[in-house]
Amino acid sequence: MGYVIEAVELRKYFVKKEDGVKRRIAALDGLSLTVEDGEFFGLLGPNGAGKTTFTKVLCTLVIPDSGTARVNGYDVVREASKVRRSIGWLHGETGGRALYWRLSGRDNLRFYAYLQNVPSDVAEKRIKALLEFFELEDDADRLVKDYSTGMKVKLMLARTLIHSPPILLLDEPTVGLDPPSARETRLLLKDINRELGTTILFTSHNLNEVEELCERVAIIHRGRIIAEGPPIEISMKIRSRMEVEFEYKGPEGVLDEVSKLPSVKAMRVLSQSDVTRAVAEVTSENEAMCEIAKAVVSAGGELLSVKRRVPSLEEAFIAITEGGQLEEG
Repeated sequence: MGYVIEAVELRKYFVKKEDGVKRRIAALDGLSLTVEDGEFFGLLGPNGAGKTTFTKVLCTLVIPDSGTARVNGYDVVREASKVRRSIGWLHGETGGRALYWRLSGRDNLRFYAYLQNVPSDVAEKRIKALLEFFELEDDADRLVKDYSTGMKVKLMLARTLIHSPPILLLDEPTVGLDPPSARETRLLLKDINRELGTTILFTSHNLNEVEELCERVAIIHRGRIIAEGPPIEISMKIRSRMEVEFEYKGPEGVLDEVSKLPSVKAMRVLSQSDVTRAVAEVTSENEAMCEIAKAVVSAGGELLSVKRRVPSLEEAFIAITEGGQLEEG
């Protein structure tokens, strides 16, 4: 696999005026990053970290002050027109303001195909295929103003694909969506990545959906990449203790029996109703998992699951960006 996005030591500064004093703010401060062909890559960061500035550099909307960036092999400054033909960009928004509401869904796609210089005969075939792919064919000739929010997002995604770009830059595409629409959007993005082989650079504040979708992620903080890798690896980097999580059905005495085990140092209950879910801090994970399983059953409980607990990506993100916790290993 080759790199379809390459950034090397990118820097971008903006001037901010506060109390009559101008200060130069670094939006990007030596950011370097690579994304492989066909990869579903997540870019995470708190507000103001530089995610949107970086995305706009890749879109050729912002010119970096120094450093280089290449998209699909083209330099974002010297070969901007070729970069634009290589990407589809969707900036998350509520309500589909990037669409023309007084046009039909089909005519919106025709208009954007014209802007991308797609020949009309090719455009009609692609529009038909995209409307089918996004299940919009029955509503294709309705005005967009009558579309639901979820339908507008589908149409915006179709718009980004109208010129068959190999790369999608999606800046919070599920923002403002209700849970069913957000879930449907995630499924569509998975299909686009897997079925079309499209490289996706994805930013979101929803860490659960990033963990679900992305093969690799990078955390950007104060304009620099401070952690990078598969979500599980990033989560493991902030792991400070060995823990085992287990679920069971059974009497209250089960927890007492587990807490007495020699491999268990401490324990906390995460939830308790018909099913109890608890986490034990242990001295040895493999030994503890066997001991906990036996203790639950011997105390009259029904063991449902037992596994090594790894911090969530959200826990890792908070620890790294707020607490500065980043350990090797």
